[in-house]
Amino acid sequence: MGAVLINNTVQPVSGGVNAYGGQGEQYGVSISGTWVIGDTATITLTDTLTGLQTQIGAGNVTGLGGGSLSGIVGTFCFTFNNKVYLLAGPTAYFSALALPATWNDPSAAGNSFITMSNYYSSPESLIACAPYQGRLLFASRRYVQIWATDPDPANYAITQTLPNIGTFAPLSVQPVGDMDVYMAYDSGVRSVRVRDASNNAIIADIGTPIDSILQPLFASLSNAQKATCCGIVDPSANRYWLYVPNPDGSVGTIFTFSYFPSMQIAAWGSYIPSYQQAVNSPASTYPAVPVLTYTGLIIGQRYAWKPGANEASITCGASVIINQPATPEGAFVATATTATVQGISTAGGQTFTGALSQTVLFAPTKFLVYQGQVWARSGDLLIQIGGNTNQAYDNCGVSWQIPFLSADTPGTRKYFSAIDSSFQGAWTVSFASDYDTNAMKIIYNNTLSSFKFGKIPVARHATHFSLQGVESGSGYARFANALVHYELEDEKGKP
Repeated sequence: MGAVLINNTVQPVSGGVNAYGGQGEQYGVSISGTWVIGDTATITLTDTLTGLQTQIGAGNVTGLGGGSLSGIVGTFCFTFNNKVYLLAGPTAYFSALALPATWNDPSAAGNSFITMSNYYSSPESLIACAPYQGRLLFASRRYVQIWATDPDPANYAITQTLPNIGTFAPLSVQPVGDMDVYMAYDSGVRSVRVRDASNNAIIADIGTPIDSILQPLFASLSNAQKATCCGIVDPSANRYWLYVPNPDGSVGTIFTFSYFPSMQIAAWGSYIPSYQQAVNSPASTYPAVPVLTYTGLIIGQRYAWKPGANEASITCGASVIINQPATPEGAFVATATTATVQGISTAGGQTFTGALSQTVLFAPTKFLVYQGQVWARSGDLLIQIGGNTNQAYDNCGVSWQIPFLSADTPGTRKYFSAIDSSFQGAWTVSFASDYDTNAMKIIYNNTLSSFKFGKIPVARHATHFSLQGVESGSGYARFANALVHYELEDEKGKP
């Protein structure tokens, strides 16, 4: 074997170019034809190895919010079972599972849409949706559809359709637990609830006691005004609230429904939404003559007075609130532009310890529950209902009245001799026996329940009776019960 020569000289490569990564093939797509306003184009690319698809161009929610010519316009947004739902016209769109920003991806799990008008009646725009028995309730103007949902859009299924119920106000639709959904309708407030063990839904007329109030009110509102009605369910007592504006644009009323089946309570109340705004004190100390005067009060405006240790009374026109154990504080409607505070001491120099506040009305545009407490938005104002502790109460002048009752004997005269009542707060209890005039007579006015006192006399002969209570304190108030003492007399028609 001969010797082998090894050449270890390295020769540099010359004439090369910079490194460049590999590139796939490029394709061009041309869409021909005549375009008209509103036309869209969609291209779907499918990977032949993995089956994954990529969508280019128009999708389910292309041009969201851009107007009728460029895309859909969403009117109601809602989160349910890890998806975001968007209502637009008669169609419910929903995002991919756990991907709230993904609506147009054919490879993502769950995003798609359902056009509800394909399943019932003529096309109507969807207005709101709410959870109901693990399903979704979709409300339009005059019908409701209940759908079973699933991560896979192919498994969505309609379970029930209810005609002759719907809503004009999207924010009035509120779930109460998982078995009830309340909403405002032309005939009042209606509920979709479980009928029996079949779990089929029925329409319940929970608003019957106030339908005679709501029906003419709704009829007098414009469509735009009716759409601003908003509701919430108070988590502390599970009460349904519904705010309804006034036709003249002034602050309307919050109607509340108290429903406690175990106690056989189903009652409606109403409130004018307001909050207390402090009025600047007239001075820090009393002068030599211990009298201070608030100025600039608004005639017709409601005010709340809370005296301190150094205040004896406040006077505004004919309204006088005296600091005493029975009525240490209270409210008045200003009949003059000034209010005079009388100090307790006859000498001056004492610190002024009272507080006067003005009742300010507001019109809610939306309610929200946050950390177990109701908040209200009014324009750019946020109101925390109940204050920081959820235990703050204003001096709003709560009142109630029961309908005329006959004790199950409408044709029998009775002698109503006395009443008893138990409550917390400062209450005035009145009695009426004439359902034509509804004339109330004050029977009891106190901050203490009457049962430990003697008879609170009524002395009326009639077939029917009604009771009314008016509260005037500024703290927590509760009316527990009222007892009417009576004896049966003769039946009408007998000699």
